[in-house]
Amino acid sequence: MENLFKKGKYSKSIRMWISEKESFIMRSIIDFDNSGIEQFRLALSEIPVGQETPEHVHNSDEIFYVLEGNGTFRIEGREYEVNEGDTFCVKANIVHGPNSNSGTKTLKFLYVIGQLKQPQSWHDSSLKSGDKPKIEYI
Repeated sequence: MENLFKKGKYSKSIRMWISEKESFIMRSIIDFDNSGIEQFRLALSEIPVGQETPEHVHNSDEIFYVLEGNGTFRIEGREYEVNEGDTFCVKANIVHGPNSNSGTKTLKFLYVIGQLKQPQSWHDSSLKSGDKPKIEYI
């Protein structure tokens, strides 16, 4: 297992399609697969201008740090404006999202989350329409 992860080396990256024209990228930086760490993972998300992640819930606490851009994050129906350098958290089993990019450049944020246990993962998320999102490994 690795101890040092050089810039740009990701365990896995996916693009989640919300609709034919809307998607966001999630890159697992450190997770069980590449480090053997069982309790949590570190990941990077990128939301393009004018797009958003779907509303969702999972069984782990989550901590976010905004690297660049700005947007709106919704936690239990309350909206928060976020900007570069902001940090916030979401407790387990709390509905959050959509998280949207309202700025003029890609919204990028790091997050630390407990290792998601099946079936609660992005792969099992549902969009507001009830449809399953398309997951593309990149």
